[in-house]
Amino acid sequence: MTILHKFQLTDKVAVVTGAGRGIGKGIALAFAEAGAHVVAVARTLEEIETTASEVRALGRKALPVPADVRDRQQVQGMVDKTLAEFGQIDILVNNVGGAFPAHFMEISERAWDGVLRQNLKTCFLCSQAVLKAMIEQQKGCIVNISSGVGRIGTAGLAHYGAAKAAVINLTKAMAEEFARYNIRVNCIAPGPVATESASDVMEKRKDAIMSTLLIKRFGTPQDIASAAVYLASDAAAWVTGKTLEIDGGLLFAARQI
Repeated sequence: MTILHKFQLTDKVAVVTGAGRGIGKGIALAFAEAGAHVVAVARTLEEIETTASEVRALGRKALPVPADVRDRQQVQGMVDKTLAEFGQIDILVNNVGGAFPAHFMEISERAWDGVLRQNLKTCFLCSQAVLKAMIEQQKGCIVNISSGVGRIGTAGLAHYGAAKAAVINLTKAMAEEFARYNIRVNCIAPGPVATESASDVMEKRKDAIMSTLLIKRFGTPQDIASAAVYLASDAAAWVTGKTLEIDGGLLFAARQI
């Protein structure tokens, strides 16, 4: 197999959560370009139907599945639909997440629980459901999306940083536990990425953010998608339990973001 062929995902079945927009959509389309069939998962049907249409335009099969992956029953329904359609699951990308800035003393218990549920519990529920199929197959790959905030303590994002740090630790634990089944588990920690949901906040803090980067631009969903293709492909066959920091050379010593 040549090096270029190792980066191909030909006829693999990839489940991507949060695939309706932003990083998730970027990963879904990049997987399709690499040859994978894509199951696009999100709560908003209209968005994932658009993603599915773009995947099909690339010559790949697509299955849009509306689901709230914070709910175990809906997660299992998503897995059941995928297996009924394709008969296998080769790749899972746990991309669902999000938060809001808040001073530590102003974070309510409900808000804390909600952020951990959205960013951490979703990884747990989706991974646990998909791993049943991967163990039977004796192969598979999981890519968790964390954040650079999970690597450092960032004022105003304590709840989000705690959840994303836990995702990194969860990745390591899963990688060790499931390696014997030929299942790899890795993580991506993006820096500041310009997406629909983050663009307004990032523009307001552009100067502060740029001062922390070696490469003076915001990241794009495509930057993160390229890393996800690598981790999901045979090019990364000897990589597991790792976190790739895709962050424009983020200077962790700087705390202004």
